[in-house]
Amino acid sequence: MTPHTRRLACGLALVIGLSACGVLPPTAAGRDEPSAPAGEPSALAGEEPRSTEDEPRPSANKPRPRRPDPGIVAPAVSTALPVEGRNLRLARSGDKELALRFDLFNGTDRELSLGALGLDARERLVALVDPVTGTAYGLAGNSGQGRISEDVDVEPGGSTPVTAVFTAPPGETSELLVALNGLRPVMVPIGPAGPEDGAVPPGQGGAQVGALVCKVGKGGKEAFTLPSDVLFEFGSAKLSPAARSAITGLGERVGASSGTVTVDGHTDGVGGDADNQTLSERRARAVRQALGPSLGDSFDYRAKGHGESDPVAPNAKPDGSDDPRGRAKNRRVEVEVDGRREPEAPVSGGELSGAGLRAEVDSVRRLSGYLLASVKVTNPGSEPAPLPYENHFTPKELTTGQLSVSGPGSRHELCGFAEPTYFDFVGTLSSGFMPGKLDVLPAGAEVTLWGLLPAPPENVASVKVQLGGYGEPLDAQITEG
Repeated sequence: MTPHTRRLACGLALVIGLSACGVLPPTAAGRDEPSAPAGEPSALAGEEPRSTEDEPRPSANKPRPRRPDPGIVAPAVSTALPVEGRNLRLARSGDKELALRFDLFNGTDRELSLGALGLDARERLVALVDPVTGTAYGLAGNSGQGRISEDVDVEPGGSTPVTAVFTAPPGETSELLVALNGLRPVMVPIGPAGPEDGAVPPGQGGAQVGALVCKVGKGGKEAFTLPSDVLFEFGSAKLSPAARSAITGLGERVGASSGTVTVDGHTDGVGGDADNQTLSERRARAVRQALGPSLGDSFDYRAKGHGESDPVAPNAKPDGSDDPRGRAKNRRVEVEVDGRREPEAPVSGGELSGAGLRAEVDSVRRLSGYLLASVKVTNPGSEPAPLPYENHFTPKELTTGQLSVSGPGSRHELCGFAEPTYFDFVGTLSSGFMPGKLDVLPAGAEVTLWGLLPAPPENVASVKVQLGGYGEPLDAQITEG
């Protein structure tokens, strides 16, 4: 267990009267009774469900009152920790900031705090992702002072409003993927702020905007794609601070110990051919020079510029108007490593199936150039089962609970967020699958493990999903959106 996950578990234990660091007293959360579905208060811990005979029945001519519309909902990752994000919305706060607002519902039978879930200024287990441009946004604010609502306790069956602040994406960005610890990720549109939204948490500095660093293995080659808009200012070949972090993260994920590194620069279709060719060459050289210190002198480095000649998306819409999102995809730097690889550790074992856990693919959705994959893991037994999981990369190893996807002749690995956070990749953010404990799945419970990975070509309709620790891969069909 890493220090930050132990802190997270102990914080949860202090809030609900359990212990993540010692022996737990018997509680309803550890019983074999099924948890209430996310979005419904639970009838656990000695509180008997009310009999419907004690409730007045509605008149045949008078319909039941309808609950308020919960808007966009992020359901719980684990049925044993039934929390829910309701009415998720993104709104620009001025020109430079974006506010995420939602209501956190506590469906457990105990008090639960934002800090216990890591949704606080210290743990910061929250991120936004633009799957079109390959950009990730971490919580704004300096270390220990992230700009998010003050930590509060939420009563069982109650909810609390939460606001978190991020750097604003470009004006043409219309929606983002929202990832919150304890909840499944959802796409949320960006709208204007309303008078009911109120002020955002104060603070400044510490903007975390980074490139997604994703790896695709093809035979003995390793391929990475980095978005130019994060690496460089418009029209410039000078590397940004975020670029340095992304390139360092890329270097740490290369499995080869020597060989050839080829860096290819690409631009969109705006501007003259000659200018775009020159800019792409300069950007490729800048990335090549920055990779040298990360990978060392055992590699042969090459840099090429392709200008606007090799687009991966249209620069214009079918009606001939500008397509800024398509152009953003075309502004990129591709890195390919062709070299001698050290022997890799096995990507999976059988510890999950050996513990009696069952796995099945929930969905594999194509989000622009990425796949959002999720696998449901169920404990059908009568006793809690271990489910060790960490959101950290281990060189040359797919650890328990982590996902990868295999397409025709290729293997696609989880996308990392290059900026400093408590998590390494965009996927299930922690192993808190039940109150007060880490790495445990209670009897009868189900957890949805998820991750964001680079997508195979558009003509690929099916893949195999590998769940670390589960042995054989699982067949899956790709759906759109």
